[in-house]
Amino acid sequence: MNFRPALLAISLLLGACATPNISKDFSLEKSASTGVAAGSITYEGGYAAYRLHVESKASGKSFLIEHGSSQTLSFTLAFKGEEPHHGLRKKGSPFAIELPAGAYVVKSWQISQGAANVWSTAPTGIEFEIKPREAIYLGNFHFRETTRLMRAVTGSAVSLSDQSERDLPVIRTSFAALASVPLTQSLSGGVKIENVGGASDGKVTIPIFIPIMR
Repeated sequence: MNFRPALLAISLLLGACATPNISKDFSLEKSASTGVAAGSITYEGGYAAYRLHVESKASGKSFLIEHGSSQTLSFTLAFKGEEPHHGLRKKGSPFAIELPAGAYVVKSWQISQGAANVWSTAPTGIEFEIKPREAIYLGNFHFRETTRLMRAVTGSAVSLSDQSERDLPVIRTSFAALASVPLTQSLSGGVKIENVGGASDGKVTIPIFIPIMR
């Protein structure tokens, strides 16, 4: 990956807002025109915002699935990192987001860590369909740090695999609305796809301080 300094902020990457997980009082049965996409994001590396950019094939509307944060005031998270999730047994978390019924594609992935941003460079080829009043398990997206500069991640590889035996109990425990709902699967059992989104690229946004003359 060609990791290079940049003087300008990456507005597209930094401006996106994560789509919230379903609430405690969410009801799949009452969602006449929407369904739920569920799965997990795990990672090996420093604490950061690990993101999946999802796009509706019909409307082009974007949705953001995220674990972690690009900025933290916690010295423990910044330097030591977070503890592994007790159910996933890796650092990360499950997700479950509500989406309008229709066809979707995972357009790209991204890691945002302070001034550093890393992203995928090729189409992922991952498509799925949301059906009304149904939930689908997308799998486990695992980010593996490949290079770093001091404490900043500068390269990553992402795999997608079927971890349903581990993930589904965690998802059902974490999201009460899915506790007794059957989840269809977008992956065949035991499947693992390496290098999702191809190689990574990235930038560091270097702040410029302009002295004020008095």
